[in-house]
Amino acid sequence: EMLEVKARVRSLVKAKSYADAVKEAMTRDLRIAREIQMGILPADLTACTSGTGLDIHAMLEPAQLVGGDLYEALRVGDRIVAALGDVSGKGIPASLFMAVTMTLLRSMARQFESPDEVLQRVNDELTVSNPRGMFVTLCCAVFDLTTGRVTCASAGHHAAVLLGPGRPPRPVFSSSGPVLGLLPGARFTSETLSFEPGETLVLFSDGVTEAYDPSQELFEEERVLEQLAREPGATAAETVASVFGAVQRHAAGAPQSDDLTILAVHRRLDS
Repeated sequence: EMLEVKARVRSLVKAKSYADAVKEAMTRDLRIAREIQMGILPADLTACTSGTGLDIHAMLEPAQLVGGDLYEALRVGDRIVAALGDVSGKGIPASLFMAVTMTLLRSMARQFESPDEVLQRVNDELTVSNPRGMFVTLCCAVFDLTTGRVTCASAGHHAAVLLGPGRPPRPVFSSSGPVLGLLPGARFTSETLSFEPGETLVLFSDGVTEAYDPSQELFEEERVLEQLAREPGATAAETVASVFGAVQRHAAGAPQSDDLTILAVHRRLDS
């Protein structure tokens, strides 16, 4: 009987060691996947805004090691394209769909001028092969460097926020088309606003508005507006930090429930 017990113990120890090794390998692979995913995002946002009078800053904090949020900023001729999106779900499936969406977004933004057409083309490609029925909400804004105006189209994403000297922050570009990836042939509409010196446009994922505190109270859009009214920031980086700091204070240590992404575009007063 003693020999049998010892054999069982050895078997259990071996199984535990194997399970620990598998867990360690999976964690390592997830860390590598995170590095790859972060590497897909634009590495230097200042590179596309040099000499334009615009200042762009963004941050992305996944709820897990990998996630489904994305952002982009690139220069195409006399236009700056800025976008922020949120893939359904979290983890590895969302990160893979995010990577595909990023690739399509970059390609279409270089080929088509209007954000509604960019969204339409990305949607058409995503719907060709989407066996899991995943989708992405996406807000795409195009800043015209010759006219000083910004044109935006949304695919199921919530409104952006515009703030500037002498007036309170306000939601803009609230009209939305369908999410991307589910409806072949879907159409989208664009809206255009003047983007004046001193103004900042803020895009964010629902990881901001749906961040909750220990009592399960959500952060919500109203707190975003209140925070930006109190601390708008003089630069895009300060604006992003203001919102992120407010979300962290609200959460007060509660687990992060969703990927959190914020992008701000500021037009300098001297531009």
